[in-house]
Amino acid sequence: MANQFRLSRIGLMLLALWLSILAAGCGAVAPQATPLPTRTPLPTFTPTPEGGVIAQPPAPAQPSGQEQTQPPAQEGQPSAPEQPAPPTDTPTPEPTPTPQVAQLVLNDNVNIRSGPGTNYNLLGTERPGSTYRVTGRSPDGAWWRIDYNGREGWVFGQLVTVTGAESVAVAQNIPPTPVPPTPTNTPVPAPAEPAPAEPAPAEPQQPAPPSGDNYPFILGNTERCDPNPGQTYFSGYVRDANNNPVNGVCVHIWFYEPRTTKCSGCDGVGDGVWGFSPFGGPAPRGTTVEIFVVQCPGPLPPGGLSSNFGDLTPQSPKWVRTINESEQCTGITFYRR
Repeated sequence: MANQFRLSRIGLMLLALWLSILAAGCGAVAPQATPLPTRTPLPTFTPTPEGGVIAQPPAPAQPSGQEQTQPPAQEGQPSAPEQPAPPTDTPTPEPTPTPQVAQLVLNDNVNIRSGPGTNYNLLGTERPGSTYRVTGRSPDGAWWRIDYNGREGWVFGQLVTVTGAESVAVAQNIPPTPVPPTPTNTPVPAPAEPAPAEPAPAEPQQPAPPSGDNYPFILGNTERCDPNPGQTYFSGYVRDANNNPVNGVCVHIWFYEPRTTKCSGCDGVGDGVWGFSPFGGPAPRGTTVEIFVVQCPGPLPPGGLSSNFGDLTPQSPKWVRTINESEQCTGITFYRR
């Protein structure tokens, strides 16, 4: 009996404990329900069009700062303005070539005159290598007009080298030819009759003098030849025994055949001076040139240059040179005995 009573008591205590727990649970605030996750719809199957081409998804948007592609205009909206075409390269016009300015270089000591002739006034004498701008030419082409320190000067064409000559026109307003003064007649006294010469005693005949000793003129060893690719020319002097210049002596140049005779001091370059530029440029390689004094063929034209030959018997030893390269030979001097 005691055991049954003890079990009944324990049962009552457990029942009371369960009821107290149940009462505490009913008075508490019910916790909030956790929301159920949203159901993600399954992807819809899109059939592949005929031809096997699958539409590409649209390209992702470009990040800021990069070039944006203009989307196509929607129906009913204005289309975006067209972008202007890039400018085409305009070809650069080629510069117009500047015409070459005509100029000349003196080949020797040259007289500058006020007109195209030796009868014009002398403005000055310039050294070889001097350069001047050409402003015109004489009608016969023998003289060139230059800008001589702001004045109009004239030089003889045989003594210079000209570049750009094709652009030079005939000069206008050429100064008139000076009229020489009328010469006065000076009576010439009659020569006195020479006294009869006494016959010289007979002497044994002497051998002929060596070559060069029987000429009226002798050749000095005074020349100098230097390379000059643009022009082959020769110049020199005629002097007396005291080294004074002598005018009016004719000098001849020969190559292949007789060529030209020139009068010393007659070409406007200075007393006793002569010069030749016979090739119009470089001489052909291997050309042999001979220069010597001859008798003048008569009155020479202005400039003292003539192609009309008289007696070409040498009056001096010959200056001979074979040209293997273009050069200038100056200072070739003939001395009168």
